[in-house]
Amino acid sequence: MSIETVGNILTETKEVTNMSYNPMIKEWELYFERVNGYDNRTAVAKAFAKFWEDPAADKLKIPGKCMLGGRVFGRKGFNDGDEIFTSDVELMERIEHGNHNGIPHDLMCATTVSGSKYYFYSDGHNAYMFLMLGDLFNTGKLSQDRYYYLKREFHSSKLI
Repeated sequence: MSIETVGNILTETKEVTNMSYNPMIKEWELYFERVNGYDNRTAVAKAFAKFWEDPAADKLKIPGKCMLGGRVFGRKGFNDGDEIFTSDVELMERIEHGNHNGIPHDLMCATTVSGSKYYFYSDGHNAYMFLMLGDLFNTGKLSQDRYYYLKREFHSSKLI
């Protein structure tokens, strides 16, 4: 692989700057509260992984409880780049299909139970969400280690 090719792979993709797609969440992950249990986490994560992988699927009604978290941009009351957790997500939608060097780059929208909408790119997840999706695609199950899919700063939280 030439350096030119590596450079092309690492270039940033063009992102939507239209204000109608705010707030935008980057480095996103699905988060689950411990009180809802591991079965809830597994059911939601499996349903989301199936939706995420299927470009023909336009919508997913979340079959349990989860929050979307990450760095928020364009949200009133927050500085760009602040860490955010949404209220429980009830619906995920694929807004636009995209592709960058063969990698799906779909614009998605998460609607919360309170009616708020948050936008994110399918490939803009953090490393822990990458692990979660990878485990589901490779083994069909999630790790039961409470902290396996959480950043270190969330280890003392109510999340699993």
